[in-house]
Amino acid sequence: MASAENILISVHPRHADNMVSGRKTVELRRRPLKLISGCRVWIYSTLPRGSVEAVGTVAKVVAASPSAIWRDYGKQCGITKTEFDAYYEGANTGYVIVFSTIKKLPSTFALGEIRRHLESFHPPQFFKRLLAGGPELNLFTSALPSPLAA
Repeated sequence: MASAENILISVHPRHADNMVSGRKTVELRRRPLKLISGCRVWIYSTLPRGSVEAVGTVAKVVAASPSAIWRDYGKQCGITKTEFDAYYEGANTGYVIVFSTIKKLPSTFALGEIRRHLESFHPPQFFKRLLAGGPELNLFTSALPSPLAA
């Protein structure tokens, strides 16, 4: 797993909660993402919590019309049809990160704690690729049980 790609995404706290509870097993995006199966996705819960709380593994990324996304993934996206329609309003194509697993981290990293280790850290607006051996990835993987950290 050491060669697996890693990214960091920001989601609202209620979505992070739904992800770790299993009610949300996909992440909706309006912009394309080039992620491979097996990519590890670190999930940052935005303020007021402001912490890296979970990690997921990508099964696939799907590009489709919003109506096809709702048909195929509506029950997995953790939002209402009204919220879904508002999110994709005006979009011809939407993107779905389909997760094979999402796990709550045994210990989370609050924004203040992250910045004590990495002064220039800023949560991503869309997503951020994490470099193998980089300080952010090293910090986040320190929260994983040993076999998963590699």
